[in-house]
Amino acid sequence: MINLDEKDMKILAELSENANATFVEIGKRLNLHPNVVAYRISRMERAGIIKRYTALLDLEKVGLSESVLIGLSFPNHSLRDEILKRLTAIPQVTQVLSSLGNPEGFVHVVAQNKAEVDSVISKMRDLNVKIEFATSIIKTHQDGLLARILRLQAEKMMIDESNLLHK
Repeated sequence: MINLDEKDMKILAELSENANATFVEIGKRLNLHPNVVAYRISRMERAGIIKRYTALLDLEKVGLSESVLIGLSFPNHSLRDEILKRLTAIPQVTQVLSSLGNPEGFVHVVAQNKAEVDSVISKMRDLNVKIEFATSIIKTHQDGLLARILRLQAEKMMIDESNLLHK
């Protein structure tokens, strides 16, 4: 585990907004030398903080117009992990979340049409899970939100560091 400082958090914020940003671009935005940015990113990759870089897609434009959030409960808690693994094997499943509340799990499904969603729900029922609800997602607002909290963390770190120096 490495200790992150406000510069690391700001770099992570920049990458979360644009994973294609170059070291030079990030350095200009943060007033850091590109070599410093490269070193810090490499260090965070090695530590497993940065796991991978990915593209944010417009799913409707690639023909996946149905986005559904499904809440489910597990019949037998001893099989929970196995069921979660089997859910991830369904091709239309993009995310599986396990929770402590009710419902006990959430599954995000992306499909071409409602018939395909229905087919996925049938596969889930075959795993003996109870479908608590299924709701269509009409719009998501996630772009840039992670960067916002990373920048907030960086600001808090700067304030904490400043308070330590003035004591």
